[in-house]
Amino acid sequence: MTDTLNTTTTGGTADPAHHPTIAVLDATDPTLRTVWHVQTDPNSATGRYSGAWIVGETPADGGAPDSEPDPEEADTGTPETGSADPVTVLESLLRGTVVLPVGDTDPDAVDGADSRAGTTTLAAIHGAVERAADEIRAAAKKAHEAHPHLTVPRLPAVTLPDAGPDTGAAFHGEESARAAWCTAQAAGDLVEQWFAVESQRRSRAHLREAFGPDVRPLPLN
Repeated sequence: MTDTLNTTTTGGTADPAHHPTIAVLDATDPTLRTVWHVQTDPNSATGRYSGAWIVGETPADGGAPDSEPDPEEADTGTPETGSADPVTVLESLLRGTVVLPVGDTDPDAVDGADSRAGTTTLAAIHGAVERAADEIRAAAKKAHEAHPHLTVPRLPAVTLPDAGPDTGAAFHGEESARAAWCTAQAAGDLVEQWFAVESQRRSRAHLREAFGPDVRPLPLN
């Protein structure tokens, strides 16, 4: 006998307050700021990715900065960038998000990035998901020792995705957005790995009781 229940990671109401958006930020070009959004909410209605927004500095001739979203990929739920001041645009795109910097981007040195809710890295997310999975395994093992009829779920291994330039073969768009896209894809991979861990955890009644019935927020640090 087991206590298995078929569950899914979707079907509820989106909850951005508990499942924050990851904003991949590439500011390695001193004149451009490229942003991709990665949704961590299992019930997001906009899909996993949205972007890319390429925000440019105000030209010296006083013309409009390059701050238009990619018309094919942009999420209509994100404020329009248009020809607004680049710092204002970036503040809007990063507000309340957890920023994932690309390369040597330093969010603290980027005007407008102080609207973010936090900062993380791919390695930090990977390590946090691994620790959370280990905690589930330990709880499942303890429960099985106390109640042998309870099965121990086989959680999927958590791997650190490659975000290098070789992963961008499928990318189609502005070349300046490629590095951010590769990083966004890697972040999205970690989100899916977390959902797979949570799906297995939620398939056991005693682990739902121990950790909660819903998909928990992606561990970010």
